[in-house]
Amino acid sequence: MPKETIASLKQQNQLLKQQVDALCKEVKSLKESFAAMEAVNENRITAVANASNVETARSLRYLNDEYDDLSASDSSISVQLKQIFHCLNVLTAQVERESSSLCVKLFQEMGAEVSILDIDIAHRVSKRNESKGPKPVVCKFGRRLAKGKVMEIRQRASQVNPTSIDFSAENELGGATIFDHLTPKKQNLLFDAKKFKERNHYQFCWAKNSTIYLRKDESSRVIKISDTNTLRHLASDTYSLKVR
Repeated sequence: MPKETIASLKQQNQLLKQQVDALCKEVKSLKESFAAMEAVNENRITAVANASNVETARSLRYLNDEYDDLSASDSSISVQLKQIFHCLNVLTAQVERESSSLCVKLFQEMGAEVSILDIDIAHRVSKRNESKGPKPVVCKFGRRLAKGKVMEIRQRASQVNPTSIDFSAENELGGATIFDHLTPKKQNLLFDAKKFKERNHYQFCWAKNSTIYLRKDESSRVIKISDTNTLRHLASDTYSLKVR
């Protein structure tokens, strides 16, 4: 995605966020004014209960006018909020289309036969730390076969020429990597599996299609790790073999 497009989208997104924040504060203020006005209304009605009918009518008319003004303001803000949320939805859809297009270009340059129809959705996510560099892109495939084609050659991502995917020549893709996206629970399980691999001298530990696998060496069978209980049982078996 060109830098100018990214900068423009970020600027639009920031302006919309500022407008939403301002309107939210105004809505909160209006709610507080409504509450205060209702309290004043009750107090005034009680206070003028014994006054003349003329004074009572004047007070009620004043309160009704104030209430109408507040209602009109609240209605206007609701319309503005709907317009802003519509702009946010349009902006989000535009960013997702740009991200999907970027993914397809990268995959095709890597040598995978995929099209925009193979992508369900793609969007950027925040990093866990504040390190420099672009935000990661999460890409959800619509077809498992298309995902398999990309994952088979994912090492080629770092070899793609940045200009071929509409990046400037200054952008380096040497550090570009593609991972099989895992849920937080699966990520923790993969972390535990890797620690098990190091402790017990396993040669292989990997994730594929959101499933984690271990393998002692090239001649041994592949072990599917479904949960931490599998690791505990495997550790117990390994300990028994060592003791014998």
